[in-house]
Amino acid sequence: MSEKWTSKEVKQWGSLGFAVLLGAILLVVLILGRDLLAWLATVLGLVAGWGTGILAHPYRSESDRFKEFAKVVSVFITGFLVGKLDRLFELWFNPEYGPMVLRPTFALRAMAGITGFLLAAVSTYVTRKYFSRGPGSEQPTHSE
Repeated sequence: MSEKWTSKEVKQWGSLGFAVLLGAILLVVLILGRDLLAWLATVLGLVAGWGTGILAHPYRSESDRFKEFAKVVSVFITGFLVGKLDRLFELWFNPEYGPMVLRPTFALRAMAGITGFLLAAVSTYVTRKYFSRGPGSEQPTHSE
């Protein structure tokens, strides 16, 4: 019985396995860290990543609405948030208190939030792209 896997199945199961592995590692780090703000940063990252994954691969019925939403969000990000980056870096690298980014608590919270964001964004994108059965989903390639 030599059944070949399609490219879509390899992507599905590879992504699922990797997401489970990363999620398990993140969970162990959070449990061992015993930091409620790290949990909160992770939840914030997961929610932001989930939304980003949906925006990155909208279904056809969502596409037009998301284009308008993406324009509004991009204006906000480029205008407001980029203008605040200098203040953020000033706080992170303030010589009076020492570099905040090198503090273990800050590093745990930041990396947990960023990991949660990336995990949710990629997982949501892959799920919508490769596990979807509707129009716009990737069709398996039949090569021999």
